Amino acid sequence: MLERTEIMEAEQITEAQVWDASEIQEVPQIMEPELRTDVPGMEKAVVYGDPIALGDILDFQQGFDNPYGAFGTCGETSIANICKIGGREVTEPEVLAYAMENGLCIPDDPKFKGGGTTIGNQIALLEHFGFPSHCEFSQETATPERLAQVIEGGHGVLLGLNSGVLQEREWKAYNVDGEITATHAVCLTGTVYSTDGELKGFYLCDSSGQNPDSGRTFVPIDKFNACYSNLKDSFAVITDEPIR
Repeated sequence: MLERTEIMEAEQITEAQVWDASEIQEVPQIMEPELRTDVPGMEKAVVYGDPIALGDILDFQQGFDNPYGAFGTCGETSIANICKIGGREVTEPEVLAYAMENGLCIPDDPKFKGGGTTIGNQIALLEHFGFPSHCEFSQETATPERLAQVIEGGHGVLLGLNSGVLQEREWKAYNVDGEITATHAVCLTGTVYSTDGELKGFYLCDSSGQNPDSGRTFVPIDKFNACYSNLKDSFAVITDEPIR
């Protein structure tokens, strides 16, 4: 598995774009809690971020609807979803068109026919569409607790995780070296707690799930740790300011 400096080089990001602990301040909570009885596996849950309603309006199906024939567009779709959460009607094809025209994605590849983005690409695209952002790595600052705080503080979050573990498809989990690495980008939309205040998981929009429920995917904290927190190269791209 790559070391941090190798990850940064491969992902086309600089030290200035990666926030460390000294740059992070406590984020005030602005999202209102909602008591729900429809969170999978929980009789009652306290939910922040209105992720169930968001699941009805976010794009849960990457690729297929762009003129490039590209379907490796999880990054572009997640960026479009962050824009929508932030009140801007931006679509995946619009994000992809700008990325293609400005060298901010892989224009073509044998497996996904193009659209793949680096962290540097994602930050540049969010900046273009009006949402200055930065990167945080899971092994340094972007812990579940930190992610919960920024979501509840109204920030947009694009998460880099492993799709095979997330979707319980073992054949997708490992790379050619047998490692579980970050392979997919999703839009994080909400947090879930027990009624006594324990963080139980997150909601996200998974654009490669290809069904409406993918827009409101609940990930229990154990699975979240397996597909995100425990990976050395997993990351979050977080908007610098609240967007909702």
